[in-house]
Amino acid sequence: MNFKDLQKELKAIKGVSNLSLIRQNVIKIDLEKSVSKAFFTKLKEDFYFEHCSLITAVDNQPDFELVYHLSCLSGELTVDDTKMSAMIEVHIHLKRDSPSIDSVSDLWFGANWHEREAFDLMGIYFVGHPDLRRVLLPEGFAGHPLRKDYVYEIHEEEW
Repeated sequence: MNFKDLQKELKAIKGVSNLSLIRQNVIKIDLEKSVSKAFFTKLKEDFYFEHCSLITAVDNQPDFELVYHLSCLSGELTVDDTKMSAMIEVHIHLKRDSPSIDSVSDLWFGANWHEREAFDLMGIYFVGHPDLRRVLLPEGFAGHPLRKDYVYEIHEEEW
């Protein structure tokens, strides 16, 4: 598939907005949370994006933003008649009072750790995640320290 054809197909998908080309082989889009699982499944199965290199959360107060970096490394996409790796950067906005979204760890194994990190440090819940628990901070740690509204208190007995 040609990269320009991919852009056209992505624009036509319900829930996709603000599609832009960052570099000749990198697309950036905004995606509605409600269609995220179906979109990511289509991205992997129909458009050959087989690698998830990043999922991170940003506290944009008042809401959160999730950023996904997904890559097609197989050469299935051509960019200007050249088999080249391609990447898509997906941005999803979540409400602060209920920051949750469907897990993609069943699609990309590497997403497992990224989702756990976003849960641990920002409090984002990934529905359907097989093992959603803290990965960096100790169990029992109060709160999520990368949130802008987090209040840091020293409790020496915790450490």
